[in-house]
This record gives sequence, structure tokens and C-alpha cells, in this order.
Amino acid sequence: MSNNSPSSANRSPNPSSGRSTHGSRDTLPQCYKNSDDESAAAELEHDGLLMATNSTPRKNCCTWKVAALFLVFVAVALVLTWQMLPAEDIVVKYIPQFEEPVSPYSGPEAGTPSSDGGVGGGDGDGSGGITIGAPPSQTPSDDVAGITVPSFMKCPEGGEECCNGSSANCKLRVDEMMFGLVHNAMSSEEGGFSIGANHNLGLEKALVAGYRGLSLDVCSCNGVLQFCHNICDYGERMPNDVFTNTVQFLNDYPSEVVVLLFEASGDQAEPIVWNDLYAEMDNVDGFADMIYDHTYGDDWPTMGNLVKQNKRIIVFYFNGGSCTDETCPPGFQYFFNYASETQYQSASLDDLQNYEYSCEITRTTQEDALPANFFVVNNFVTPPDLDAAKIANSKDFVSNRLTKCANENNLRPNFVYLDFWSEGVTAQLVQYANQQYAQQLGR
Repeated sequence: MSNNSPSSANRSPNPSSGRSTHGSRDTLPQCYKNSDDESAAAELEHDGLLMATNSTPRKNCCTWKVAALFLVFVAVALVLTWQMLPAEDIVVKYIPQFEEPVSPYSGPEAGTPSSDGGVGGGDGDGSGGITIGAPPSQTPSDDVAGITVPSFMKCPEGGEECCNGSSANCKLRVDEMMFGLVHNAMSSEEGGFSIGANHNLGLEKALVAGYRGLSLDVCSCNGVLQFCHNICDYGERMPNDVFTNTVQFLNDYPSEVVVLLFEASGDQAEPIVWNDLYAEMDNVDGFADMIYDHTYGDDWPTMGNLVKQNKRIIVFYFNGGSCTDETCPPGFQYFFNYASETQYQSASLDDLQNYEYSCEITRTTQEDALPANFFVVNNFVTPPDLDAAKIANSKDFVSNRLTKCANENNLRPNFVYLDFWSEGVTAQLVQYANQQYAQQLGR
């Protein structure tokens, strides 16, 4: 008859007694040496654990040191995974998507003038021949930003000629005007850009609030054009929605002229073809008909002429892209055939106030081109910073910066690039500066 019991070599002897450890209180693992040792051992034996091996259960080694080491290992593994796997794929899969924002206006009722604010005198703080003054009063920012038209953008009653909220603007040529230019206008928290957004509120509300320049980054994502910030599906606005809402605004306010500045996203595998973007415009009733087609070398028209002719959309593009058969769509103008731009890589308010650095022209026309018609002053920090924008967009800061950059380059600013447009008074200051310039020119 065979012996089914374990051999003596496989047994775990008790050094003190020579007895088997099976069922022995003295040889229980450390984690069970308490008042309930017998019951714990009985439970293990019931489960067949002790009977299966006839040996002492393994000691519980999950100490705090082991747990800490395990967590460190997991953290290192996650970091390595993030570095080695495509970041865009991870973002697309796990970052929630958001619905397109609802247009803040559906008709003239959205243009109810507010009773606050106003435009008055003021000379600014110039240190040279060009002074960009600041309005003496400041329209307070509140929760209805972009819902009601501020009083400084209200056209006079009685049918008087009016352009971009003022009769004085009508006598200025486009290249004599100043525009508040909303940087990365598609990138707002309201528009679904939850990380790294340049604005709290959407671009439609910026139009209502008095901003007449919108910059938009164009991406091609799986063959579909979007306004995104370099990474597809990380936050986007669709061209049809933006163009439809822009036409709605222009139809509601027939005295307004809008500048659209399109940047081809530099991080896209699929190149941008500007004719494709024009096709999106042409699909929106009335949009393409309102595009002004400028001839290079000609004088720019007055704002009044654009309003009378209903050519109230000015289109620029830059940073690459191509045109079908080298023929660009009607009205599409390469921006740096016309513009000079200050430093756009300021990391802090200190950088912006270092005028020798931040007012330096870093992009301009080619050597054999005509002199630039437009001067662009960047007034934002990178990455977007709401607290910095609250200061950068304040009355004194904007006035001083525009005046300093103007005199550094002997050029009057035409575009003021900004983040977080709903903070500060840039739109009001721009309107005031245009009125002051028209008076200076005797228009």
C-alpha cells in the first residue's frame, strides 16, 4: 500500500518540538498571531489552503514600504507610457468633447444697447510723436459681456452714416483704422476648448462686444476642415457654424466691417488648401458675396465705401497653405504682403513691458515688397494666462504699450492682438483711438 502522506523532506518541522506545523498555534504566520489565531487558522483550513500544502501560509508582505514602492513603479510606468504612445491619440480618446456653443444672438433683439460706458477725451501717455490715448471712463466688465452692444459701439440715431459703431470711422481708410483682433478666436471655454483656451467666451459674443477682428487657426482633420489649435479633435469649431454666425451678425448690423485672419496650422500632416476654405464660405448664403477683393498695390478703400458696397468681410491668410493651381480664391490676401508684426512670444507681463524686446518687428513684408500697410501689436502672453490678461487688457497698460510700440517703430497700430477679450477695455480703447485719429486727420 502506497504512502500518500508527504515525505519528511517536504514537511516544515517545528525546531522546538519536532512536531508538524499543521494546526500549530506557535507556527502561525505573523499576520495571524492575535487573539483570533485559532479561528483564522480554522478558516484557512476550511478553504483548503492549509490542507493543500500541509505547510504554513505565506507571510503577508504588504507593508507600507512595499506599497510605496509599488506606487512609484506604477507612476514611472505611466510616465513612460505617456512618452512612448502618441499623445494625440490619448487626448482624442479620453478628453470629453463638447457641443458647439449656441449663437448668442438670433436677430436684432440681441443688439439691445447697454446704458453703461461712453467715449470722451483723454490724451494718453505718449513719449513720442504718436499717442494712443485711453478713454477717460471705462465700461465695466460684467456677466452680460457679448450679450448687449456696449454704448461706445452704438451707431447714432437718425440714419447718419456709421461704420463699426461710429460715424467718424467711415472717413478712415481700412489701413488707417485700428481693430481689436481676437487671438485664436475659436479657442474658448464656451466653445469646448477646456484646456489651454485663449478666451472664456465664444467669438460670436466678441463680435457683439465690439471686436471686429478674428484670428482663426485652420486644421485639416481626416480631410475635414476645422478651426482647431494644432491638434485635431482636442477642441474645434466647424467653419460652417462660424461663417453662418458671422453672416447673421453682419446682417443684423449692416454698418459693421469684420477682418478675418486665417492661420494654416503648422502641425498638420494634411496641408491646407485655401480654396477648400472658400468653398465652406460659399456654402453659407451671402458670405462670399460680402468678401472684399483687394488689388495689391491699390489704396485701401474707406470704411464708408465698404459699407455702401456691402463688401464688409476682409480676408487674410498666413503660415503656409496653398491655392489650387496657384490661383487663390477671390479676396484671399497673404497677410505679410501687407503687415508688420511685433514679437509674439512673450511669456510674461515683464516681457510685454520690455518694449525693446516686445515691440521689435519680427515678421514683415519681403524685401522687394511694398511697404507694409498694417502694423500689428501683440498684447498677450504664452501660454494663455487669465490673470495676466486682466492686466494686459486694462486701460493704462494697453494705452502705454500701443504708444511705446508705435514710437519704437514710427508706425500707428492697426491691429491689437489679445487673449481673454471679455477682460479689460481693449474694444473701447480701440474705438476711442479711431475717433481721436479721425479728428487729428481732420476727417
